[in-house]
Amino acid sequence: MRIISRKTGLQAGAMVAVAAAGFGLISFTGQEQAQANSPAAYSVKGFDTSHHNSHPIQWSASVRAGYSFVFQKATQGTGYRDPMFAGDFAGASRAGLMVAPYHFYDSGSGVAQADHFIRTARAAGYDGKRAGQLPPVVDLEKIRGRCPAGVNNTQVAAFLTKTRQAFGVNPIVYTSKDFADTCLRGNTSALANSPLWQPRYGGGTREPAPVGGRYWSIWQYTENGTVPGLRGKADINVYKGTLTQLRTLARLAPGQTPTGPGTGTGPTTPTTPPAPSTPPPAPSTAVWPLLKSGARGVNVTTAQHLLAAAGQSVTADGIYGPNTQNAAMAFQRSHGLTADGIIGPNTWNKLVRTVGQGANGSAVKAAQAQLAGYGNRIVVDGAFGPATRNAAMAFQRSHGLAADGIIGPKTWNKLVNGTKTSTPTPPAPTTPAPGNGRLTQRQALTQLAAAGIKAPVGRTSLAGVRARTIQGVIALKKASGGCTIVITGGTESGHSTRGNHSHANGYKLDLRTRDEGSCVTNWIKTTQRKGAPRGTDARWHGTLNGISAEYVYEVPRSGGVHWDITFI
Repeated sequence: MRIISRKTGLQAGAMVAVAAAGFGLISFTGQEQAQANSPAAYSVKGFDTSHHNSHPIQWSASVRAGYSFVFQKATQGTGYRDPMFAGDFAGASRAGLMVAPYHFYDSGSGVAQADHFIRTARAAGYDGKRAGQLPPVVDLEKIRGRCPAGVNNTQVAAFLTKTRQAFGVNPIVYTSKDFADTCLRGNTSALANSPLWQPRYGGGTREPAPVGGRYWSIWQYTENGTVPGLRGKADINVYKGTLTQLRTLARLAPGQTPTGPGTGTGPTTPTTPPAPSTPPPAPSTAVWPLLKSGARGVNVTTAQHLLAAAGQSVTADGIYGPNTQNAAMAFQRSHGLTADGIIGPNTWNKLVRTVGQGANGSAVKAAQAQLAGYGNRIVVDGAFGPATRNAAMAFQRSHGLAADGIIGPKTWNKLVNGTKTSTPTPPAPTTPAPGNGRLTQRQALTQLAAAGIKAPVGRTSLAGVRARTIQGVIALKKASGGCTIVITGGTESGHSTRGNHSHANGYKLDLRTRDEGSCVTNWIKTTQRKGAPRGTDARWHGTLNGISAEYVYEVPRSGGVHWDITFI
């Protein structure tokens, strides 16, 4: 049916989810034929949400009304992140709903979209293994009546394989027969082992049509429903199996409740769920510093990173200005707090989130910024690796905490309140003077570090780089969905000085393409406008936050393939 979906703003179509391997649940085989039942014949109810829904959402009211699961939009394509996802995911988990993130499939390769989705889901604490977490979802539907660019069975298979490898759970699929027949040209082999989540709106007892000879496990039967705690219209779903079967799929033991977002460190099994690795929430009486307009320093940087992790648009510059105040107010409104723009105990308790080894994203940057303030030589890059874990354990030991290397509410409270052995200089604003304003090496590195961009010193120099160039590469990181970016060339000698827009004049940066650089390579090639080559080198064009960018895939005769990017 050609219906405009509220959850996406686009034409309703299909979703693909991933079911855990080895469960043997009859209701997830897809072999049971649909019956002539109405949705009322199925008692296990859920719904799905995105930023299109009115916020804040009163999740506990939904639980009291008998809803047991929710799917929440996390990402779309290769660069978009739903601004409400992180907060919604945490809130629904705490309320006791079984949860899973979903990705809206758009243009770009299946692998690039999966990478973007995986990073975002992990940053919010989803690992597909914790008690209460259902398998992840990819939404395959037509966009304004057309199939997503480049979608086919092979690309969908690539997405599902990458997601399965990341979260250790096997594929599901919510798709309509129309989408499968037209966009996948009837080739649904990628979905062969995938439980189906299918739409079929309207009254009566006709259930969703089978796809590839397989039947639904979850049925989205309306987009105009009413869910207590959710203002406005809602997408409502039913699950074909029993509540016990769905709880087993979400790794919940009898009587167990969801544990909330976590770190994804360590395997679990559905039959013997692990003890929650997230420490209990810090008491509301815990002492926290008060941050408000005019404040500066590492605690402000930390709060800004945490606001960004919650989906707010804010720059981590260590200065509590109007933008940070507005972000804090938006966060407070979305979490049912007094929206005064002052970060006090109640806001801190909602902001902090548990992170540990393997986690990625802005919440990790917040923890790294704090640990660096205690004299630890760690990079604020948003990747929780061994160095960050060792620094966390050392801090915990020195402050009488359990030295598990996991930064939960108690460790956060000690970090934020402690006396720093070295207080980092607040980074310069990442909104530098426009035009040809020049930065010193220190200014450029400080801004890049605050944005989580690597610029190894040594052969690479950024002395005299244009402020607008640094703005452009920071905007590139944000637009690409947080790809790791490593600058390998700046204003140092050895580059061609021809033309006004040269390296020497501060207009160009070289970026790594190998290893982690493949993420930004995929983003450029799948989202930017391809132009005529420069000599034998391929070239793309685009705009980043009002800054024109020319991307040239340079293949020098001497080796060292890299992106040569000009920001104007």
